[in-house]
Amino acid sequence: MEDAAQELRMILGADGYVVCRVNRFAASNAQRITVVLSSVDRQMRKAMSTIGASIEAHMEWSLLPFAWPGEDSDAATGPFIAELSVSGAPVAGIGFPVKLGIMGNGFALFFGSDLDLAGDRVVEFHRDIYRIMRELLTLDVQRISPHQNLNDRELQCLQLAADGHKSEAIAEELALSVHTVNAYLGFAATKLDAVNRIQAIAKAIRLGLIG
Repeated sequence: MEDAAQELRMILGADGYVVCRVNRFAASNAQRITVVLSSVDRQMRKAMSTIGASIEAHMEWSLLPFAWPGEDSDAATGPFIAELSVSGAPVAGIGFPVKLGIMGNGFALFFGSDLDLAGDRVVEFHRDIYRIMRELLTLDVQRISPHQNLNDRELQCLQLAADGHKSEAIAEELALSVHTVNAYLGFAATKLDAVNRIQAIAKAIRLGLIG
């Protein structure tokens, strides 16, 4: 998959790329975005950190690719439109959102000021990014057996527990009873073959299920 991402980078004419997974249930922006493939340097990583929140906001309402300007701006602009490639406005990069339902969400960013942003090519690239992300997430899912797939509530409870919240606080946050929260945490521990919630949290973090 790294070879596939590198090939896309070369075809697009990008200086670097990064493929990220988005954890919806993490408590902070820093925890929500996990880099899974990358060829970027320190300057590109800094640029990614400045537009991370804008990327998440964009993905809430659109699956269209987006572009963002250079260092003078700290926000992504989207949805991506073909006019950006011919208007003369400087473009620092292009991003491709990916939403795969229960498999997870993510995005790929390609950095560069001389990108080939032809409309048809952008559509093809987005399709390829979906394929790469699907393969990456499938590998993660295969690392745990089918009976270990956690549902949204179990992941939410695990994430909040990982953030240091007690069962009572989790129950208040999610409008659940303490008994229900403890049940979700117990189910999660069983599915992860963990002896307690602390071990379940550690395994879930290692598997990239929570931040």
